[in-house]
Amino acid sequence: MISGNSNLLTRPGASFSPNVSSFFFHKAFPFASPSMTLLLNHRPYSSSLGGNGSRDGSNDFPPNSGASDTNASIDSIGTSDWTDKIKDAWQSAVETVTYSAQKVKEASDELTPHAQQLLDSHPFLKDVIIPVGGTFTATLIAWIVMPWILRKFHKYVMQRPAAIFPGSTSEKQVPYEKSIWGSLEDPVRYLVTFMAFSQIGLLVAPTTVASQYLTQAWRGAVILSFVWFLHRWKTNVWSRILSGQNLLGFDRDKLIALDKISSVGLFVIGIMALAEACGVAVQSIITVGGIGGVATAFAARDILGNVFSGLSVQFSKPFTVGDTIKAGSVEGQVVEMGLTTTSLLNAEKFPVIVPNSLFSSQVIVNKSRAECRAIVSKIPLRIEDISKIPKISDKIKTMLRTDPVVFLGKGVPYCYMSRIESSYAELTIGYNLKYMRKDEMYSAEQDILLQAAQIIKAHGAELGNTWQNMP
Repeated sequence: MISGNSNLLTRPGASFSPNVSSFFFHKAFPFASPSMTLLLNHRPYSSSLGGNGSRDGSNDFPPNSGASDTNASIDSIGTSDWTDKIKDAWQSAVETVTYSAQKVKEASDELTPHAQQLLDSHPFLKDVIIPVGGTFTATLIAWIVMPWILRKFHKYVMQRPAAIFPGSTSEKQVPYEKSIWGSLEDPVRYLVTFMAFSQIGLLVAPTTVASQYLTQAWRGAVILSFVWFLHRWKTNVWSRILSGQNLLGFDRDKLIALDKISSVGLFVIGIMALAEACGVAVQSIITVGGIGGVATAFAARDILGNVFSGLSVQFSKPFTVGDTIKAGSVEGQVVEMGLTTTSLLNAEKFPVIVPNSLFSSQVIVNKSRAECRAIVSKIPLRIEDISKIPKISDKIKTMLRTDPVVFLGKGVPYCYMSRIESSYAELTIGYNLKYMRKDEMYSAEQDILLQAAQIIKAHGAELGNTWQNMP
């Protein structure tokens, strides 16, 4: 066989024959399907097509036949139906798995009698060695091997987009501790450890650890681990969303409220599933609890009112953290918003805890959302300077219109003589300041009054006395 194909292996320009490759492939993998052989025989353009060699080893190709065959092959590849190829590959994979499973089953059927005979002849091996060894092996796998596998999965998932779309990289790589694999590690690890050592406890003290309670304990452990995994995963997802710059149009406070609601719902579902796994009739408890729920709700109406008011505030958003609000007699800056209470910081910097039900019964004034703040000032002038007031008023209005801190979007500034007495005339100045911090607002109001005083002085007028002269 070797000598017969020596010229094939040593002839320049010759390539490995598809028939020979199919022969060795079927020898190595007898379970391969015909479609896999078809994919093996299908090859793109190779060096053998550029020469004059033929499949049977002769050199009687016509000139340029390799190029024409190559073009025809490329055209056929370009017009082939990829759906059929995928179906053929899938069918081949199914046949391969079926054949492998059949072989494993046959091997298992052959080895089962021998293994059973060995265990029957050595009861200690069956009752102690194998259970204890399997328990410690599973524990070692859960604590050593499984984290390594999960980290490999995480690394593969993080690299997958770059492999699918070459040249595109992820803007922010998710760390393993914040991924779904990191959230899965601890719950599975402790679940396997609990099941392993509970099995050892059953072997050591079979009368103390009853077998009928072991199954319920395992069910409860599985449910608790699953709820723990969901809570960890949810927390990681929400923390990544809230730490991101782009919240996809969602408000941060609404997302925080949804996070709290989902945590409560997950806790309730976990408790109900755990009770059902332990054999407690949850439906009966719900039915009986519905009767007493009315009395409980009536007794806790204040707490429920605060909770519902808190949810309403979270979603309607009359104010957010950092806003300065006034509701009834309460005024201050919002520091924290909870489900039952809202924390404010008043003008004296004292913390004020307000029940959320107050906001559903009081008018809320949000000073931080105002575009401007109206300022009205009154300046007394001497009665002797009353003839100079029109020019002074026009000059002050011109100054206000050109001042950058004055908001002109809602109403124009005004200045007029609003009051006249025997000893003085009162000049009223009104304007809107743009929204700014309190210290900046005070400074801007002071600057405008100083400029008004300079205008009054420039026109030769003086400030008047508001005290009436007694007769």
